Amino acid sequence: MTDQQVRELLKSSPQTAHRLVFNEYYSYVYTIVFNRLRSCASREDIDECVSDVFSDVFIKYNSNSAYSGDIKGFIAFIAKRRSIDMFRRLCSKKADTLSIDGDEAMQLSSDERVDELAERAETGHALLDAVRSLGEPDSTIIIQKYYYGRNSADIAGMVGMKPAAVRKRTSRAMDKLKKLLTDIGEGR
Repeated sequence: MTDQQVRELLKSSPQTAHRLVFNEYYSYVYTIVFNRLRSCASREDIDECVSDVFSDVFIKYNSNSAYSGDIKGFIAFIAKRRSIDMFRRLCSKKADTLSIDGDEAMQLSSDERVDELAERAETGHALLDAVRSLGEPDSTIIIQKYYYGRNSADIAGMVGMKPAAVRKRTSRAMDKLKKLLTDIGEGR
């Protein structure tokens, strides 16, 4: 859907335009928000942020706005800004605290140790690299199924396959992924 089509539809039927924009860009916005907030936000916080993004888009983007660029860029900008704001708000609550009170020893409190966080990040990067090495459409299928929790029918619509084919490709891709990760583990 082009920017001009959205503007035309906003003039005639704003509700329909909003529904179409939401349906077309929901996954895109969710991905941006999730990637920014996955380390410190709950699923409800992520969903709230996605809702806030679309609320901002619907309020600020209208048929008379001065913005003349691509709607996808506009949506991405708002999604990035909103997710950064929520990240700062949520992560500031969980930040390490440093307190020095008179004779008391300095205290550094944290829910997790830095070495554990680094190891998990390294493992996550290795896993994502292995998934990407599967190629398309296998990497998309695996990410959508296990990262976003989508079912085979939803994924089938995204990649242009039948749900049964998606299930079969998932099974084969998981076998390939298991072998890749085993080889990586043995190489360390």
